[in-house]
Amino acid sequence: MKINVSNQNVYFTSDFHFYHTNIIRFDNRPFRNVDEMNETLVGNWNDKIRKDDVVFYLGDLSWDGSGPRTKELVNELNGTIHYVMGNHDKFRDIKALNRFETINDYVELSVPDKDANRGSQEIMLFHYAIMSWDKAHHGAWHIHGHEHGHLMKQEAFDWYYKHKVIDAGCNMHDYTPLSYADVKEIMSKKEVIKIHH
Repeated sequence: MKINVSNQNVYFTSDFHFYHTNIIRFDNRPFRNVDEMNETLVGNWNDKIRKDDVVFYLGDLSWDGSGPRTKELVNELNGTIHYVMGNHDKFRDIKALNRFETINDYVELSVPDKDANRGSQEIMLFHYAIMSWDKAHHGAWHIHGHEHGHLMKQEAFDWYYKHKVIDAGCNMHDYTPLSYADVKEIMSKKEVIKIHH
């Protein structure tokens, strides 16, 4: 789905895994339990994001599905939220939360930016890391979740993350959503993929 936003009050994050006890151990998250983790994730979100901001959440929300505990948490989150489905999400659960502006498998996002090619920055949003995306050779970015930083820790993928790609998993960014400005700063140090088909 193609989405255009009108300004740069845009944020990105993924892989909260609310109520997933084992994720604390798997990711070595600095929380004593899921309640502390959930509270920190919601607090960090609302400290950064205002009511009229736009957020793209890139999948894997909650181990509780669409249960009342998850519904309560997502209703505390500020902003207009567009949801990109993750591998642990069920569409019926995400829809039943009745909180998200759109729900898609991927989003082609366009953000107005005078520094970008043709005055707007094109961004491909997926839950998964992908090898090739539209307009990559023209400087389009790719933002993904799912990997929890594991690909970035493998030498074999050094070449990949030298390009305009970011893992937006919350554990990679101090459990806080990335702003468009944050992403732009990171991407400014990365290379454009030269492959074109």
